Amino acid sequence: MKTVKLVYFGAGGCGRAYCKNTNTLPDIFLDNDESKWGTLVNGIEIMNPEVLSKLSFEKLVLTTSFLKDVYPQILSLGVDKEKIYIPPKSMWSHKLFEEQSVRIMAAEKLHKIMVSVSEEYSLVSVGGTALGFCRDNDFIKWDDDIDLFAPIQAKEKLISVFNELNIRYENHSHPIMEYILFWIPLANGIEIDSCVKFFDATRELFIDTFEDYSWEWPTKMFTQCVQVEVHGKLMNLPNPPGKYLSKVFGPTWAEPNQNFGYSDYGGETA
Repeated sequence: MKTVKLVYFGAGGCGRAYCKNTNTLPDIFLDNDESKWGTLVNGIEIMNPEVLSKLSFEKLVLTTSFLKDVYPQILSLGVDKEKIYIPPKSMWSHKLFEEQSVRIMAAEKLHKIMVSVSEEYSLVSVGGTALGFCRDNDFIKWDDDIDLFAPIQAKEKLISVFNELNIRYENHSHPIMEYILFWIPLANGIEIDSCVKFFDATRELFIDTFEDYSWEWPTKMFTQCVQVEVHGKLMNLPNPPGKYLSKVFGPTWAEPNQNFGYSDYGGETA
């Protein structure tokens, strides 16, 4: 049986960010993407997760955001829970918003998209984006993406806005909420990963899910949004923002917490 000390599961963006933020490399990477097996990240080989059944190690760090799938997979391979470490979300981040210039440019671009979508339907910041806007009137410095909701009725208009602004995007179906991944280009060559999830504005309530968590939201919380100023630009927030944020991040949402992890969300769990 092969023996190593440190294993990282996840050799994508989260894995690379964790290496950078901790200044630590594992003995091996594991990843479910077969195309990565046998290749290197920072000089470290990426291997098939099945090797866990034949591997002796001291610690396995989850460096992937796909915890719902990966955590039970690891347990099924006989890994002791005591050896598994799930880092705070900030440790998986490339922290693109650390620089104020990036936050200013991102605010300008996001505002332009928001005001271009529709006079009838609003593009609303949610998740960590809404948390930063409400708490700090800014993007969270240790974050690196943008989270949004929009009515499905505004989807075609939003796609036309992406095309007009030369924003690349991917359209995704989902049994609960359709979504679009898109990348906001900034003047310095950086692209901000962004996601907009769609709800039906004609319904009174809708369900949102994230990993093992779920929330039932009144539709009017997002169709009758409020605004806050971020770097001189008005941004849309759920209404009331405090009620939304307390349900997502818990009652201490107003206190900055760089150690916030996936087990700290306030939604219902499956």
